Parts: sequence; C-alpha cells; structure tokens
Amino acid sequence: NKNLLKAEIITKGMTIGQLAEGIGVKESALYSRLSRSSEKPFTLELASKVSSYLALSPERAFEIFLKP
Repeated sequence: NKNLLKAEIITKGMTIGQLAEGIGVKESALYSRLSRSSEKPFTLELASKVSSYLALSPERAFEIFLKP
C-alpha cells in the first residue's frame, strides 16, 4: 500500500529523497515505485531495507508491502 508507506515516511519526518539516500537507492527509482501509475512492485530486498530504515514493526511492514 503506497499511501501507507508515504504516511510512514511523513510520520518519521522524512522526505522520499532522505529515505532513498538512507537505503542507498536513487531517489528517482523510489519515486517511480511510489507513483500511482507504477506497476513495478517493491522487491523483497527493497521492502526489507525500507522497513528497517523506517523501523517498521513486522505487522506494519506486512500491512504496507504484503497485504493484498
């Protein structure tokens, strides 16, 4: 759920650019994945990096990345 992820980023007081830098990916790549029109899913590796960097609980990470 891209909207939940965006909310988490804002709640943590970050920008998408700061998150991208923190997890070692290009800002444009992260923006692309977060765009409403993007069909490209988050990889397990990227979801894990984001979850760790944002200190998401396992339940919240599941809700954002895996829940249908």
